[in-house]
Amino acid sequence: MATPALKAIRNGFPDSHITWLVRASLKKVIENLPYCDEILEYEERRSGFARRRLLSWAARLRERKIDLAVIFPNSFSSAFMAFLAGIKRRIGYSREGRRILLTDPIEPIREGSRIVPVPMVKYYLRITEAMECPSPPPKPELAVSLPARQEARAILARHGIDQEGMIIVMIPGAAYGSSKCWEPSYFAEVGDRLTDEYGCSLLIIPGPGEEQIAREIEAEMQNRPVVLSDPIVPLDVLMAVIQRSSLVITNDTGPRHFAVALDRPVVVIMGPTDPRYTNLNLEKTALLRENLECSPCHLKICPREHQCMTAIKPEQVIQASERLIHRFVEPHGRTGGSQRKGTA
Repeated sequence: MATPALKAIRNGFPDSHITWLVRASLKKVIENLPYCDEILEYEERRSGFARRRLLSWAARLRERKIDLAVIFPNSFSSAFMAFLAGIKRRIGYSREGRRILLTDPIEPIREGSRIVPVPMVKYYLRITEAMECPSPPPKPELAVSLPARQEARAILARHGIDQEGMIIVMIPGAAYGSSKCWEPSYFAEVGDRLTDEYGCSLLIIPGPGEEQIAREIEAEMQNRPVVLSDPIVPLDVLMAVIQRSSLVITNDTGPRHFAVALDRPVVVIMGPTDPRYTNLNLEKTALLRENLECSPCHLKICPREHQCMTAIKPEQVIQASERLIHRFVEPHGRTGGSQRKGTA
């Protein structure tokens, strides 16, 4: 969701050397965009030597004699690193007690003392607007590499998937936490209904640690889905698979934004998070959400009965999927037949 802002910086500083410092696990997501000159991989770990690692990176950045740091995360540590690196100009949001670390603090939009949730694309573009960079359209952008597309085609071929037919991708997990996860039995019912109705190929793609969720869905289904869990699909190849898909059905998680950036229809099952953070670029998105008094709570694990997700029933997802298919999917995408378990 920061990609429009990254493009804006390139447009505003066409002759500058631009370096992105990104988490190593996310490099493949954005490395093919043409808006920087180099990418540095920050290996972030959850435990051990965090302070030493931050000081080491600050020293590395200081050696580069950087003129300007654009700090997209709200974390104190990201601003502190730029401060320790001696970067002359440091711009970012004045949050998390870090105003003193920034030369150009930007105030978030507030109502009284509360920060108002705004779409993250616009949230990041407010930073580049303060830098007087010309703003591009506020649409996320991704570039899928040729090797990733080739690997995606190879995966589909290995599983006997008709690459000219309709392909529906299900993303049943969420790295954020279990509070964002819809019921496996619900995913299974949706998968069976759509497979029977459209004769499509159904891919279930879990992330690391989500393999059990995928297996539960597969066990509940009457039709045979393709579960891509061994090995886990790398993010760049996942983008390529989504780019080739006809429809994505997902919890409110990262691949949702891949689908938007790659112009794919997507059904989003949203529970504990505030929809205002993503209320943009919804032309091909069906967002399903129950407006409960306890939601949005932004808790990673629901302490109650998870009603914000269980109240969304399979029939709602099926109907939303059908609307998107009828509107955006070409008729030839409905070719092929379903495979029943135990059949050739």
